[in-house]
Amino acid sequence: MSMQFSGFCSALILVVFSAGVSAEQGAWALFDKVQHAVKQYNFDTSFVVLKGNKVDTYRWLHGKTDEQEIEHLIPLDTSGVDILRRNSLVYYLLTDRPPFVTRSSSITELPAVLFESRATIEKLYHAVAGSNSVMSGRTAQLLRLTAKDSSRYDYWLWLDDKTGFPLRIDTMSEQQNALERWLVTHMQIVGQMPESLSALLQTDLPPAAESGQVTAAANKSHSLSWLPQGYIEVVQPAMSTSLDANLLSYWLLSDGLHQVSVFVQNTQRLPAQAYRDGATTIYVQSDNQLEVTVIGPVSIDIARQLAAAVH
Repeated sequence: MSMQFSGFCSALILVVFSAGVSAEQGAWALFDKVQHAVKQYNFDTSFVVLKGNKVDTYRWLHGKTDEQEIEHLIPLDTSGVDILRRNSLVYYLLTDRPPFVTRSSSITELPAVLFESRATIEKLYHAVAGSNSVMSGRTAQLLRLTAKDSSRYDYWLWLDDKTGFPLRIDTMSEQQNALERWLVTHMQIVGQMPESLSALLQTDLPPAAESGQVTAAANKSHSLSWLPQGYIEVVQPAMSTSLDANLLSYWLLSDGLHQVSVFVQNTQRLPAQAYRDGATTIYVQSDNQLEVTVIGPVSIDIARQLAAAVH
């Protein structure tokens, strides 16, 4: 190979590599745009969550000032619970008892991929920009988040080309089928905070209880010898550990974006069972002594491996 031809090949490889890097940077810029939209804009929107034959409908309002942030998630089905977040306090507004208060910078019932930091998402996913399409009369840009290993689902996000607001999020299976779909049915971005949110900023609500932090290790009679790639055991609020009295061991695992729970109880000698509720797997495995239940957004195969890792 001549030096001239070798130099041409090297230049071509550099151009292709640079184009690939630039393309992924552009895709991550879209991710920044969608996160900016849900955190910084004042809006009033409605969406549905589709899981198989089940449909849940919500209204979601968000407001932002220089000093405060507030959002209100209202289920439009009678069985739901109103959820209000003011800055870092989240209130579950119950009809027959005082509000339940937790600390969080987002409402966990909303898609976590919209709120976790880009640094966390980049560790787990590649970002790929797709083509444009028309969705509800708006031009929508497709953004695919492709998992770096097979233990996670992919996400396909369509965002409004003008504002960056998310219009649809599909959680994709290993076979690239939509396990769960989050779909906006109405969107209104406004210049000022919605009036209902301004009133809620002035409403007296109880402070969060000062509770210590405990690790899952405080409630264990067994060991867990394997974790999916990228997952670690996490510290949890003390108020979350008031579980069934028959519970022998419990682990809460996280990769920074998803959470998986592993429960161990005395056996009921039932055959192994596996269910999927949208993107959430529920796997139960029993032997002559123990029953292990795994709940989280992982494949049935990963859930089975976690259950087998309990000793």
